[in-house]
Amino acid sequence: MTMIRKVSAILVLLFLILSVMSLPVMAAGGNGGSSGSEGAGSGEPGGDGNGGSSAGNGAGTQTSQAGSQAQATQETQERTPQETVEQPGVRITLQDQTQGRTGVETTEADIIRQRDRDTFFRQVSLLEQNLSQDQDRVQAQVDVALYALSSTGNVTGRAGPELTRLAGEINTTYSDALRAEQQITNRSAFMRMLIGGDQEAAGLLIQYADQNQQRIQQMEQLLANCSDCDPQVRMLLVDQVQALSQEQNRLLTLGQQEQGDRGLFGWLSGGSRLPAGTGQAAALTADEKYWLTYMREEEKLARDVYLSLGSTWNIPIFSNIAQSEQVHMDSMKTLLDRYGLPDPVAGKAQGEFTDPVLQKLHDDLIAQGSVSSVEALKVGVLIEETDIRDLNKAIATTQKKDIRTAYNNLLQGSMNHLNAFEANLA
Repeated sequence: MTMIRKVSAILVLLFLILSVMSLPVMAAGGNGGSSGSEGAGSGEPGGDGNGGSSAGNGAGTQTSQAGSQAQATQETQERTPQETVEQPGVRITLQDQTQGRTGVETTEADIIRQRDRDTFFRQVSLLEQNLSQDQDRVQAQVDVALYALSSTGNVTGRAGPELTRLAGEINTTYSDALRAEQQITNRSAFMRMLIGGDQEAAGLLIQYADQNQQRIQQMEQLLANCSDCDPQVRMLLVDQVQALSQEQNRLLTLGQQEQGDRGLFGWLSGGSRLPAGTGQAAALTADEKYWLTYMREEEKLARDVYLSLGSTWNIPIFSNIAQSEQVHMDSMKTLLDRYGLPDPVAGKAQGEFTDPVLQKLHDDLIAQGSVSSVEALKVGVLIEETDIRDLNKAIATTQKKDIRTAYNNLLQGSMNHLNAFEANLA
């Protein structure tokens, strides 16, 4: 019994000693774990104690990290539609990139178009300012108009290239017209008193004005049908085209006045016009005389019918082309005066004709065109087709350069008019 007590006492004593000795070891283990955590955070080694900490806190730490990453990913995804990538002249959303390029391309095109439009207006305004002190305001206005029409870029859509081409042609012809005008201006008073105006320069001036009026007509049609033009740019260009048209009318009037200046010899000869440099009227064949007279009145028929149908149906194409037909009439009048032929439309009101065949044709076309707007457009097609056929016949009867040039100008105009009527019908 005593022996058992002694053994028990020894065991209790050993237990107490071991308990006391184990306290520093546990403390050391806890500190090791702490050191390991701090080492991971600070980049310093944490010792083997890191294993204890991992065993006790690893699962919780991994769960916390996973949750943080998931939350960060969600926040990034929520922010993505609002984040943007900036590029020169382009603003592209990251969301657009994930949804395909279609939307991005549209945005880029709109921005480029807006930039080109702003550049266009700025350049036109700058040119107007630079020309504000120009003594010849008419010339300055034409320069601005030609610049604007030839530099529209992509702000006039599909019409842009054709507008640029027509503006270039007008610019070239206008330069020639100004030289003819200068030739008229420089004509001596003595020559003007004796033989009147410069018939050659006047004829060129009228031809150039006629050609440019036809180009202006095409420009008006392009702008009227330009569905993909920038609206503000189109409004500006319509005004510029009108300025060009007014200048061509001025040149046309100047040419007609110059041809009407008979001088002393013209007055003595009864007012007949003589071709420049010949001293006498060039001989014309019977066919040449017939077609010059006939085409003068046929152009009047086209003008009169278009004026009447335009008033009936209020369709712009009729009034626009009627103005061009007036230019064609004036071109034929120039040739009649040059070769001393009587004018068949002198003293004739709208709808009245010397040739009975043309009178009946006019009346029939008015009746047909009064049925409906569609029939009116068909009348336009018929007139232009007839005009083209007759002009080809007239061209075949002469070798005179001035007459053929005038006929070819009319022919090109009729082809343009025919295309315009057919497009409206379509």
